Amino acid sequence: MKMKQGFGVAATLLAAMTAVALAEAPRAGCYERVYDADHLKTHRGQFVRHARLKLGPTSVPKSEGGANPPVADAILQIWAGTQRTSFDSLGVCWAEGESLVCNGSDSAAETRACKTKAPGLRFCRIEGAHDGRFRIEARPEGLAVKVVELLELPQTGSDAGPFLYLSPADAENRDFILKAAPAKACE
Repeated sequence: MKMKQGFGVAATLLAAMTAVALAEAPRAGCYERVYDADHLKTHRGQFVRHARLKLGPTSVPKSEGGANPPVADAILQIWAGTQRTSFDSLGVCWAEGESLVCNGSDSAAETRACKTKAPGLRFCRIEGAHDGRFRIEARPEGLAVKVVELLELPQTGSDAGPFLYLSPADAENRDFILKAAPAKACE
């Protein structure tokens, strides 16, 4: 009888741990943050003024992921500097612990190579910068998005540039805490 009770306790504990893990995983939805003038004044090196993320079920078959099957799609949109149009990246994401890691999208544009590898707004392409990666983690206030590999984002509606580059080495423009937003904000 004690053996059965032990299994029951273990099953209950496993179910509780699973529920906690699911509660801490990034959830599908729309998230965003608009940085106000006061914030940007105190972070002079920050050129990102607005960030938005749409997270949803993946359209990629699980068989294409090998050891890391795709579990979500993420559309990351960034508005930078005085640009009125966003810079976008569509990422296919897989689970890594309690977070998601997402590949950025790769632009097919053929344009001149930049003379610099510095992040920021460019009317050229940084050589060797391909799709890049970003990580998404659940936080009490929403989601944390962190650039973990040089990320190239083409401007919406243009495959020829300009391009926005975000680098994991740029502390002012690599980490974003986004709050839940109405679904219509991501339409």
